[in-house]
Amino acid sequence: MWNTPSTSSRPRLRRGLIAAVVLALGMLAPSAAAGHRGPVKPKPTNRAVAQTRATQPATCSKVASPGPGTAQALLNSLAPGQVGCLRGGAYTATGSYVLDFSNRAVTITSYPGERAVLVGVMVFRNGASGSKLSRVAVEGTGGPTGRSNTIQILGAADVVIEDSDLTNKWRGRSCLIIGDGSAPAAVRPVIRRNRFHECGSLGNGNQDHAIYAANVVDGKITDNLFWNSAAYALQLYPNAQRTLFAHNVVDGGSPSVTGGVIFGGDSADASSGNVVEHNVLADSTRYNLESWWGGAVGTGNVARSNCLFGGGFGEIGAANGFAPQGNLVASPGFVNRGAHDYRLRADSPCLAVVGYDTAALLSKLH
Repeated sequence: MWNTPSTSSRPRLRRGLIAAVVLALGMLAPSAAAGHRGPVKPKPTNRAVAQTRATQPATCSKVASPGPGTAQALLNSLAPGQVGCLRGGAYTATGSYVLDFSNRAVTITSYPGERAVLVGVMVFRNGASGSKLSRVAVEGTGGPTGRSNTIQILGAADVVIEDSDLTNKWRGRSCLIIGDGSAPAAVRPVIRRNRFHECGSLGNGNQDHAIYAANVVDGKITDNLFWNSAAYALQLYPNAQRTLFAHNVVDGGSPSVTGGVIFGGDSADASSGNVVEHNVLADSTRYNLESWWGGAVGTGNVARSNCLFGGGFGEIGAANGFAPQGNLVASPGFVNRGAHDYRLRADSPCLAVVGYDTAALLSKLH
């Protein structure tokens, strides 16, 4: 597994402990299509569709109750295309993983109106293409050695992680790694409408992230909230290709050693063709946007129409390997940053460039 880029100018860590926020989650299910006669209604917006679907009851193929190994037993019992629902409570592992998606395209979600908390490490392997994790809380434990990324997408295609609350309470490593050198690239993962917080370990310098996009093609990371990452909210390194990071809200700053978003590559690979747009990127300890290259410099990377504010070293580092376009430097006007309420006030200048209030959207869906 690759190491992240190191930067000698990174500030020293300040240790602290902030209790992780685990929010009550429901279940996202497909919408019901009922044909009827009558006037043709306007097509709903994407946000309206998402909100409608999130309020609909689940269709559970099978159900499990909390306990050691019960989440994995439910997963193993599902046929391709089925939905496994977890009753409210904590689910732990009896082996290395609390969930090991390995040979079928299935969905794991919370039972309607309840919240399942998955405590441990989980993996989506090559045979799990098309699998989905939806509307759960995840509390990573760092694994048996304390060095395991909480959620690992290793070679699988079309994995979806949505509407969930993700943390490892600074136990390390990253909350989500997308691909690594041990497996083929993760293809077309969708990471949407989640909350990432207290990800990584404050003892690992700039090595642990909320999302480590290591070996990925055509990823979509949209409508997520990030706060208190040990290092970056998103690291595109070393081989992230054509990945979109859009309509997210990132609160960097203390206790993070870095914060924000970084484009990068090592001596063998260079992340290219990635787009970072319509995000609020605020209060990073270093830059809100930056890059680092260990060999060839990436091409076709764009950072456009973002609202940037409060970077400790400035808003944008040397634009090497990415093109900044139309970014706004302005205070986002969060409703209550201290309470992690990242809704934007009605007069927020960020709305003009980001398009809509992601945090307000998530407050209606969760």
